Amino acid sequence: MSKKIKVLGILGTLKTKDSMSSNTEELLNAVYEKMKPLGVTDFKTVRLVDMNIKHGLMTDMMDDGKAVIQDIIDADIVIWATPIWWGQPSSLIQKLIERMDQLDNEYMMSGMSKLKNKVAGIVVTGHEDGVQHVVGTLANALTWYGFCLPPECAAYWIGEVGPPMNKDAEKRRVNMATNMMTDAMAMNLVNYATIIGESTLLKK
Repeated sequence: MSKKIKVLGILGTLKTKDSMSSNTEELLNAVYEKMKPLGVTDFKTVRLVDMNIKHGLMTDMMDDGKAVIQDIIDADIVIWATPIWWGQPSSLIQKLIERMDQLDNEYMMSGMSKLKNKVAGIVVTGHEDGVQHVVGTLANALTWYGFCLPPECAAYWIGEVGPPMNKDAEKRRVNMATNMMTDAMAMNLVNYATIIGESTLLKK
């Protein structure tokens, strides 16, 4: 790997650091671990629940949103990690997607996108069905923002319907399908970021 790849995780859990552990954060970290043997060492996670991000459509609204969007612009790979809430991505993820609208307007007006050649991945956790809808919703927005979404760029785990939920993490860690997805996701994200970083055509 000739170019040092910067990975940013956008964590949309609603759980604060001092509350119960987050399945979404743990699965995001599992993807990071799969990337390390591929030569990636630069990881940063933005925990949205701990930040002051206002509702709106502008990049700079005198809050933490401006810095988060700059982190996205500076990254090579951006992983959007969200729990499922009533069949939807978390409200924190949706709010940040909306705040990036100014970048899309700038792209349409100038033909130059600050998100060009960035690779996106998606991590989803939940306790009932809804993964395909959440992945589809996020992939649609990220594609139009200009992100490159490789094949198999998502990993997820869904638990059984209803409580108890205290065994979720234990079940997820040994789930063969989820582990296979994190392997494929890590490999594809790093491969595509490397290809983009080394391509003179894509830099034009």
